[in-house]
Amino acid sequence: MRKNRNLTVLGWLLTGACLAPLAAHANPVVSMELTGFSGASLNGVYTDPYNAQIGPAGLTSASQFTSMNSAPATIYCDDFYDDVSAGQVWQATVTNMSALSTTSLNTTVMFHDMTPAQQAADYMAAAWLVEQIAAQNQSLPAGQLTAEQESYALWYVFDSAALTGLSSTDYNAAVTDYDDAVAAVAGDTLGDFSKVNIYTPLDATPGSASSQEYFSVDAPEPGTLGLMAVGLAGLGWMARRRRQSQSV
Repeated sequence: MRKNRNLTVLGWLLTGACLAPLAAHANPVVSMELTGFSGASLNGVYTDPYNAQIGPAGLTSASQFTSMNSAPATIYCDDFYDDVSAGQVWQATVTNMSALSTTSLNTTVMFHDMTPAQQAADYMAAAWLVEQIAAQNQSLPAGQLTAEQESYALWYVFDSAALTGLSSTDYNAAVTDYDDAVAAVAGDTLGDFSKVNIYTPLDATPGSASSQEYFSVDAPEPGTLGLMAVGLAGLGWMARRRRQSQSV
């Protein structure tokens, strides 16, 4: 009976860990630290993805992020307006794409278009491009710059000046990628992108220099990691109790 009770408790802990990503629907605030760039450079600009640490709200310096309170994440930038640097820390809301609607987009994300329908279409196109970039090999041989060009297409969704200065080859490839994204999401809904989260800085104004807005794909929230750690700790505790009872 005691063993069954222990397994029940552990089951609840692990179930909580699995359900924790649903917290993204409530727009919780997290702290983010940009730790570096893993994408390549194109036209002198770093392309996606970037590397970050994500922790609880309130962390204000890189030294406050530890392995105990934060977790690494791969993030993808949709903002060509603002520059960022390694070690930068900011606060952001995290929202799962499936929690958005045409009425909530304007108060949740950074970029706003003339109509809610166009805004939703833009964010779906951006999410589609992020999924494509995430699937690409970032170490493609020279001349095969698909992922880098797709990064420019992603920036182009929200900033028509993003392609300025690109070679004609890269410009045409980025525009083609953008057109592919628009065509691919035609008929889709925001709910079709439940694997994508949006990290929007609290000062969500383009050009504000607070930070950039980022996407992630299947990135577990810090709460999930914490609950999983509790679940694993529970497993260890149960195993230790079992050994002790067997030795008595």
